[in-house]
Amino acid sequence: MLMTEKKPPTRIWAVLIWITLMAVLIWLASGPDALSQTLDGDADAIPVSTEPVEVQVLEPQPRSSIDPFELYPNGLEFDVYRKGSRVGRHKVKFERDGDLLKVESHFKLKVKVLFITAYKYEFHAHGVWKDGVFQSVKAEINDNGNESSVDAYLDESGKFYSTGYKGSFVAANWIYPTNHWNVGAVDSDVVLDTLNGRISKVDILRQGIEAIDTRKDGLVDAERFEYTGELKNVIVWYDRDGRWVGMKFTTNKGETLHYVCRKCGLSDAQDQISEAR
Repeated sequence: MLMTEKKPPTRIWAVLIWITLMAVLIWLASGPDALSQTLDGDADAIPVSTEPVEVQVLEPQPRSSIDPFELYPNGLEFDVYRKGSRVGRHKVKFERDGDLLKVESHFKLKVKVLFITAYKYEFHAHGVWKDGVFQSVKAEINDNGNESSVDAYLDESGKFYSTGYKGSFVAANWIYPTNHWNVGAVDSDVVLDTLNGRISKVDILRQGIEAIDTRKDGLVDAERFEYTGELKNVIVWYDRDGRWVGMKFTTNKGETLHYVCRKCGLSDAQDQISEAR
């Protein structure tokens, strides 16, 4: 009996490759633009000027009583979801350095179409606080290969300066950044958008208590706050002790990124209290 060699199903592979390429092309035409709007949280373009744009701001009230080492004994960690699929991770670490509090934030996102990475985004920031007052931040951003940075600081005269790809800004007082771990930001009328360096005027609305799902601790009662104004389509949740336990961004195109708490101090803080007794 003669054995015939079977030929590989090249036609099937060709069809699969064609479908993959079409999916990537569709994504490249719509996905990255939608996600970049999400991460900026600001769809309104503003002219970039070499002179700092002065922003009027009321002096914020520092909450020096907020101790991140009590709220988040093991730091913060969120899983980031898009359309039901996990696409990224956001981590926050805290460190004491004398009378300074150093905060490192790292956000990494990757979206794949079939087996091909169609979009990726990475944000890495180092912030400094003193006695509840925000002192400075340096951030590096890579938006699908487009690199930018943010450099903001409080000078000796008490003015706050910020520079990023949205331009240069100055405010008469220090301001809260959009790193969200410090619940004091919800009482502000101006915040620093750490993704682009813009000092944004906001009206943050309290919208009541909701049950928020967390990965480790199940449902948690948390208060919902919605950002409106120059920074919008951002919703943040804090529990009754002021812990950051959830967040959601939504773009004008309907793209949504949803933060689900993996590690946000809920069980950790309770375990630490129990051990101290």
